[in-house]
Amino acid sequence: MKVLITGASGFIGARLLDAAIGAWGKENVLALSSMKNEKCETIVYDLQGDGLALADSEVLLLHEVTLLIHAGAFTPKSAAESNDIERCNQNISFTQQLMNLPFANLKKIIYISTLDVYAPSALISESSVALPATLYGWSKLYCEQLVSVHAHEKSLSRQILRVGHVYGPGEEKYAKFLPRAIRAIVSGESVELYGDGAELRSFIYIDDVIKAIFSAVDLTDNVGVINIVGGKALSIKEVLDCLISISGKDVPILTRVFAGVKRDLVFDTQLMNEKLLPVEKDFMSGLKEEYDYFAKMK
Repeated sequence: MKVLITGASGFIGARLLDAAIGAWGKENVLALSSMKNEKCETIVYDLQGDGLALADSEVLLLHEVTLLIHAGAFTPKSAAESNDIERCNQNISFTQQLMNLPFANLKKIIYISTLDVYAPSALISESSVALPATLYGWSKLYCEQLVSVHAHEKSLSRQILRVGHVYGPGEEKYAKFLPRAIRAIVSGESVELYGDGAELRSFIYIDDVIKAIFSAVDLTDNVGVINIVGGKALSIKEVLDCLISISGKDVPILTRVFAGVKRDLVFDTQLMNEKLLPVEKDFMSGLKEEYDYFAKMK
């Protein structure tokens, strides 16, 4: 098996690349990236230049690929970036170009999508209505269809994984509540809490995401989309209390007015647990690993 991984410099992609090299050997792993990766052979592209125009030697490399894991995409680092028109459109154009590459022996595509495609619901499952609230969500949903249509036309196996609320070492790239709170606590600063912190969130540890993706490689059941997300919902305030407990510090909390729309994000993970990930990492142990990681970075 020869696997091509996109997005190898991202939060999920970087951990995925390491796991793939460990499992299959670097000679069987190929990265498609905007920058050269020293860990394995890399096809470097420039979306501002020739895009995915390949040299003859790179085309020959693609001919060996039997599995494509498409994890590369513009992912908003904060809510303010979720409607960046140019970068969201790049998700679509990049995926379109990727599907048009001259794969000769490709057998399966795994597409890493997002939970941001869903409309608000008390309990979200794979059968919930897909109605994104942002351009980012729409771009990922459209890419799901691009991949699915291409796979059907080429008689390829494909698996769509909607991943969300991932935490763990490497999350410092994002300006979300969890990494911001950890960074503040480690630095001895106060933590900002907007509103009462009662909104529910479901977190999944980065290594569990990688395990689920690896399980999807061997999945032969045609089960459709699978959500990759934590099965236990905690309030933002509960998460903060866990962090303070782990730190052992007296952490001042600054309560801010929350002007947005409150929304709980709770998921039915039965399909994920049945097909890909029977057991999830304990949240407190995973949170401690992330806290210790941030502490070492200080």
